[in-house]
Amino acid sequence: MPAPSMPPPAPAPDLLRHKLGKRARIKEAFFLSQNIVRGNLIHNTGGGFHVLRLLSVHKMTAGMLPADHPWVTGLAPQDQQPVWPRNVVFATPVGTQWSQPDYQPDDDAAIVSKVGKFLAAMVKKSVSTPEIPHGPTRRMPHAINYLHGAVHYNGLTMLFNNFAEAMCYFADTRFRKELRRLVKEEKREVTLVFRERQYDPVEFAYFSAFVMSHVPWFANVNGAGRKVMWGNPSPYPAVNIINGAWVHDIERLRHHDAAGIVRPPLQPGRYFQGSYGVPTRSFCTLERTHAFLINNWVRSRGFKGGLYFVDRRRIEPERYKAYLESGGTSGPTNHPIPNPLRRRLDRFRRPRPAREE
Repeated sequence: MPAPSMPPPAPAPDLLRHKLGKRARIKEAFFLSQNIVRGNLIHNTGGGFHVLRLLSVHKMTAGMLPADHPWVTGLAPQDQQPVWPRNVVFATPVGTQWSQPDYQPDDDAAIVSKVGKFLAAMVKKSVSTPEIPHGPTRRMPHAINYLHGAVHYNGLTMLFNNFAEAMCYFADTRFRKELRRLVKEEKREVTLVFRERQYDPVEFAYFSAFVMSHVPWFANVNGAGRKVMWGNPSPYPAVNIINGAWVHDIERLRHHDAAGIVRPPLQPGRYFQGSYGVPTRSFCTLERTHAFLINNWVRSRGFKGGLYFVDRRRIEPERYKAYLESGGTSGPTNHPIPNPLRRRLDRFRRPRPAREE
């Protein structure tokens, strides 16, 4: 696949806002809001009910996959080679400027393979029989472990250098249209992976909200740094755009179709063959507020944190005991995100200078 051209540099946010007229700002606000409602409220709620169904009604057990299954090994059955590099559907040219001058990212194949192996290790925890007891060693129920097989093996990857670069692409209507075509035709999950490992967690949360305001799906943030929103560990920063394709794969596995759930590597040259990327703005108030609200929801959960479908108190009893003894200071805590509305409220409350007669 030929490497797409780099996007033009983004203009200063103030200049871009100045260029947008009142009608354009209203139109943009409607576009962002309807995507948030469709993706975060409607679509993601439906996905959550599917997970709850698999955890309560249609429970999945250990040993539904053999130890040599592609979802466990990450190897394509045709040639026993890793599938992840062949499922990179879009990649920007490797950058030359990083947060640390001496930083040298791994090559792209190694990056996606590290992320894929990390997720494959989760699937492996549900392969053993007798099963690994639910606890610190196997934190997730079997259904959620199996779900990661649909993400890492059948799923597709997009590689970017950093968040600012990816924003230039997601702001491009042509790029988003091609992404929707990809999801509609392939019916696979899509993950954004970033070569830059050092990141600001607040910026990561804002970027996730930026993605959710531009596409009608939920976007979860994972990385090795401080956690934000519903984030989990990951060797490289990664954003999972959860479009729901995993449901069909897991249903086939639930009906013991272990062979039918193995998708072949993506045929190259079918998607993203044009030139993409446009100048874009910085994060708007709606996106900052969206990230703040989700992050505060997770922070308010206390020790349970970002494990929504799992009671962390039961699987980490010793750590929970230490959490209680410390008064809630030693447990998992999301990185705080400033309230974007407070500054506006403070500015509104600030007394105006008296007018001279």
